[in-house]
Amino acid sequence: MSFKKFANATLQEPTINADDWAKLHGKHVFGQKSASGSSAAARFKQAADTSKYLLSHCTIMASVMVEADPYDYLIKPECSHLVNNNDDAWTNEVLKLSHSSFVGAFNFVEHFQNSKYAKGHILDAILRKINLSGDGGVWVYFCDILVATDLGHEKLINDIRSEKVKYLSMGCVTDLVICSYCGARVTDQNTYCNHLSYQKGMFLADDDGIPRRIAELCGHKSMPQGGVKFVEASWVATPAFPGAAKRNTVAEEWIGPRTKYTKSSTAGKIAKIASEYDEFETLDLGDTLMDADLRGRLIR
Repeated sequence: MSFKKFANATLQEPTINADDWAKLHGKHVFGQKSASGSSAAARFKQAADTSKYLLSHCTIMASVMVEADPYDYLIKPECSHLVNNNDDAWTNEVLKLSHSSFVGAFNFVEHFQNSKYAKGHILDAILRKINLSGDGGVWVYFCDILVATDLGHEKLINDIRSEKVKYLSMGCVTDLVICSYCGARVTDQNTYCNHLSYQKGMFLADDDGIPRRIAELCGHKSMPQGGVKFVEASWVATPAFPGAAKRNTVAEEWIGPRTKYTKSSTAGKIAKIASEYDEFETLDLGDTLMDADLRGRLIR
């Protein structure tokens, strides 16, 4: 069976343009291998059927660093605060393998996962490497996504702009969870170890007396794409997950491709948009993009 997982993140409103997104995150923008975000957007503007979207930049989640094999289930204490509010976590290796599955995923409200009610989709996903220790020995990835929400959803768009709605929550499925204390591998909730059944979120000392956060590690680096698939990002009313960074609105009216789910409102605006996975290429992110600081600038 598959496990469904959710985690929340914050968004803030200051507006920057598509070129600024390209400067932050390089040439692999909007799922297009182009020299800049503007040229990629220009290509989309030439499409016969188009729609307009609010583009929102959000740091949606963070990974955690674990100890070296064979103890690659023990979360390093410096990363304990990055376990989300549902006591789920993703290792550096798993997030690097799986984050590109965000591209083309749906944008919903409150995880109402029906494509007919999609509000948009995710155009881009990027990783930023963040050092948590002065010597660089402990580090994690923050994952940023670029969300296109159709302007036809006027109330939702107004709520996002006014910050009445300012949180996003990711949804994923995973075929495996691992106990971050004993390393038990679970493929069915009926076979949880005692730690996952009764002690999630607690700290227990390991054999060396080091306090370890008990959480469910989603997937594993040995599995194809880390054993995790990100399927949506929803606008939600719940608080952010710990460690999430506030980000920006990238463009107020970006013109992009329309899908079979899109339809016009009575005011003549394009309404619902939902993604088919062949609409956008899966990103080919180079390792250079993994070495960026909190502002997305490459570190040499």
